[in-house]
Amino acid sequence: MPIIRSQVGGAPSPTFSVWANNFGSGSAFLGTVNASLLLFPFAPNQGVFPGQMTANTLLMGFSGSLTGTASSSSHSFSVSLGLYTLANSTQLSLLNSASTTFGTGAAATGNSSLYHGPRQLSFHSSQWSAVPAFSRTQYWMGFWMRSSNLAVPMSISGFRWMSNLFSGHLGVGNTDSSASRPFPGMGVYSVSFSSALPGSIAFSDLRHTVPMAGVIPTIVARNIGP
Repeated sequence: MPIIRSQVGGAPSPTFSVWANNFGSGSAFLGTVNASLLLFPFAPNQGVFPGQMTANTLLMGFSGSLTGTASSSSHSFSVSLGLYTLANSTQLSLLNSASTTFGTGAAATGNSSLYHGPRQLSFHSSQWSAVPAFSRTQYWMGFWMRSSNLAVPMSISGFRWMSNLFSGHLGVGNTDSSASRPFPGMGVYSVSFSSALPGSIAFSDLRHTVPMAGVIPTIVARNIGP
């Protein structure tokens, strides 16, 4: 349950201190060397963010499975989150973004302890281009992760809207067509890019017949706690 502070001045919507976009179970495998941009609705249950919130931290859940020998090399990770809003009926526009890097320059068998088991990836408000502020608006989240010198068998905590390789409607030969997608603005970005998140994304540029498509990761936003 979200924690709701008292409304001030007769505000028409609640102000949240803690909020999670879903509580679904399950996971999706993530290939960290592929650098695929996953796009998904930020508030899938409500459609729009259900209140007001200024967040100091966003947390995203993962689970890694590594042995000491598999992760003994020096390595680095680059991760970005992008918050998108609707530009028009067929395109999204980047509103806010955050990025982080982590890893180690030392080769050691103990590096497996950095990623093994259930984990959280944390983005503080200082890492965003602007402090994340949410209102009753439709938001989409973009997630991009890439590793260098280490391929990590990692899963994203969350749930799948449908199967891993979504094909379309029953009885219709519309595999991966834009008309067949279950939720507008959901899928894996088909255009190649190196680091900076795209400033705009057309719905027609999203694919579902690829790994990770149809996945909605669990994200917790909060402005209280450690």
